[in-house]
Parts: sequence; C-alpha cells; structure tokens
Amino acid sequence: MHNSASQSKTLREAWEEGLQQGLTQVALNMLHEGIDLGIVAKLTGLQLEKVKNLQASDSVYSQILVKDFLELSESSLKKIWLNPEEDEAWKDL
Repeated sequence: MHNSASQSKTLREAWEEGLQQGLTQVALNMLHEGIDLGIVAKLTGLQLEKVKNLQASDSVYSQILVKDFLELSESSLKKIWLNPEEDEAWKDL
C-alpha cells in the first residue's frame, strides 16, 4: 500500500509540473500576442513577477527552443534519411 501512495504522489507531482509548464507556455504565447502582463497573470494564475520574468527571458527561451527543435529535427532526419548507397538501391526496384 505504501508503494501505491508514493506512486500517487509521484503522479500528482508530474501532473502539477505539466500544468505549470502548460501555463507558462500559455503565458508566453499571450505575451507574444502583446497581451498586458496583468491580464496574462490573471488569466493563467501565475504570479505577476513570474510573468515579468518570462517576458524578460522570453528571447533567450525562444532561442533555446529553436536550438532544441533544430537538433531534434536533424536527429530525426538522420534516422530516416537514406544514405547514398541505400538511395541508389531503391532506384533499381
């Protein structure tokens, strides 16, 4: 029974973390649209100070997201892209 309680706590913590990440992303999207900081804080339930920090770190965060996306895309393409020898072999089929 102890294992079930700790698993439930872990799931709850994961859910809370996901919720916070989602709210943070919503706040960032709202900031990109030019919505007032106070309204963003009120609608997302995030503290105004956190929303201000998001706005300040938004450009750095965006650069990190783009970098991560590009790395993931390149990695994914390498997994599915045929090497030149395989590509030539398909032409004969």
